[in-house]
Amino acid sequence: MPASAFRRLLSVLVLGTLGALASFGAPQPSYVRLSGGVAGYDFGDIALEYGLRLHAYQGKYEFHRGQNKIVFSPPRKEFLFNGIKIVPGYAPVTCNSTPPTSGFSKVVGRWLKENESFPAVAVSRSDWQSTLRPLLSPGQVPTHKIARITLDAGHGGADTGARGRKSMEKNLTLRITLRVAEILRACGYKVSLTRKDDSTVRLEQRPQLQRRHRSDLFVSIHVNATDNRSVTGIETFALTPADAPSSHGKKELVRHPANCRDANNLLLAYCLQRAMIKRTGAADRGVKRARFAVLRDIAAPGALVEVGFISNEHEEDLLNRKEYTEKIARAIAEGIISYHRLLKR
Repeated sequence: MPASAFRRLLSVLVLGTLGALASFGAPQPSYVRLSGGVAGYDFGDIALEYGLRLHAYQGKYEFHRGQNKIVFSPPRKEFLFNGIKIVPGYAPVTCNSTPPTSGFSKVVGRWLKENESFPAVAVSRSDWQSTLRPLLSPGQVPTHKIARITLDAGHGGADTGARGRKSMEKNLTLRITLRVAEILRACGYKVSLTRKDDSTVRLEQRPQLQRRHRSDLFVSIHVNATDNRSVTGIETFALTPADAPSSHGKKELVRHPANCRDANNLLLAYCLQRAMIKRTGAADRGVKRARFAVLRDIAAPGALVEVGFISNEHEEDLLNRKEYTEKIARAIAEGIISYHRLLKR
């Protein structure tokens, strides 16, 4: 057979094979089992699917394409997505031997050859489905209208929240929440509040108010505290997926009504955390997971932000400065708008 004819036949066969693969949807990543019997996936297969290139160095795995960059540092229970810390349910792990792979992965799996000295890295199935996939494919996150937003100023009335040297959490959260509401209304959103003044609102009432408002998003605003007065920074929480432990290590696996929006919850939390870190320059304590009462029963995507530590003298001073709380308020509004734009795009 002439060489030109052979090349044409090979092209037909390759295109036909790729077409057959495409008809079955995106290739499934290779299954692995993590410690404790947790189901996981070989991230190398995921990287192939998304066209991510690997740069491995000093125990770090940096996957990147365009503006997206993911950095794993196994066995640390965190990773960076575009510079923002994400705390998954399970720590990424390394696998000394690559598990059996699908036909698609076998064909293209040679991409890792220049990094053969590095073992494969794997992530839990829960973290892939509820955390990494929404970040890599925000366009596949379920879309929904965003016209009304419920803002929840943490604590209030008889519940002072955390106390600092000269301020109380309930007052700081109300001040920030009212300013966020002003900004969002100026941008055309309708905003409902769980409290407008120093009134007592029980925890179980807050999700009820969101449902009564029939709002499309829920953001609860808090100030952090800890016995270690040197700790500073901002962190944002989304509801823990039903098949994963919370970031603080609780092993309970339970499904709540709001878990039907896990991908949306995570994407909203990421947008909020990214905006706040960019605006304030505060320490990035990450996007985390928790089964907080105010997040479990809401009927819309939601997140809870901790805007700083009242227990830290310097950060408490900042939280009592109008110019700093203005940065936080604008960042929260920007995070909400960024989430809205991602869904529309």
